[in-house]
Amino acid sequence: MKKKLIGIGVAVVATSIVIGVVWGYRPQTNDAQRTLDKNEVQENAPVQNGNSASLRETTAHKLEAEKKIPPGSYKPLGPKAYEIIRGREFRAPGDALAHVKQLIRRSEAGDATATYEIYLTIEQCQAFTSDRADELAQSATSLGSGGWFLERSERLLKECESLALDQDIYHADWLSKAAAMGSQEAMLAYAVSPQEVLGSLDEVIHDPERLAQWKENSSRYLNEMANQGNIAALGSLRRAYSYGRTRDRDPVAALAYTRVLNRINPQLYDNNDIVKAENDLTSRQRSEALALSEEIFKNCCISR
Repeated sequence: MKKKLIGIGVAVVATSIVIGVVWGYRPQTNDAQRTLDKNEVQENAPVQNGNSASLRETTAHKLEAEKKIPPGSYKPLGPKAYEIIRGREFRAPGDALAHVKQLIRRSEAGDATATYEIYLTIEQCQAFTSDRADELAQSATSLGSGGWFLERSERLLKECESLALDQDIYHADWLSKAAAMGSQEAMLAYAVSPQEVLGSLDEVIHDPERLAQWKENSSRYLNEMANQGNIAALGSLRRAYSYGRTRDRDPVAALAYTRVLNRINPQLYDNNDIVKAENDLTSRQRSEALALSEEIFKNCCISR
């Protein structure tokens, strides 16, 4: 009996450690960034308007040409920062397998966005051919959209039938592949949704190398996108440092990212958000956050 209790205790501890690693990881903040010369910092200097012709040749424009973001999907938010806006309908009605096969040809030619759209198509089919469909139906009914949802469900079930039978395509890890190819949307989804990549907790426990690889990739993806000016990545880093869900909570870094986002778009995060982020911080920590925000802003939002 004692051995059984000890075994249960060890399993609980192991599970707790894994959960802590998966949801407690964060890239290390560069301490040198927090000790910048404060005379170089201009607090909350606004971003230039991003609509002029000279500002259209941004990092996002280059990423679009490289097929790493969808054509016509980015909105400049200054000399370098941008956001990606994708419509809800990412494919036309029709056979999902035929659609995926033409995307695979583009993927094999190096199109990262096409690879991500394979993932989106399969994810959509999985949602409507699994138990999740019942949950979605209940939500739609509660919102008064039950009839529309039923019609859509019937259409998608027919469209997804042949794709669901192609096991090699249907169960491949297209999200990780798209992220590795440089799809901005895939990199973000990979970094903020560990369960999409790692699967269940049992799978994580039995594959620690995969967990370590996810940690490394997630850090690199978010930092890379933030430095390129991707506002969604900057927002994800702010939330991560604010709430400690996927990284150790770091109120100094959280304040720094809040300041950066405020400079990019004051309507997104206003001065009240900055004041709230400053709560419980010492004057020294606030100064560190200000210096760090300037360094982050230089990397993400100023063309060099």
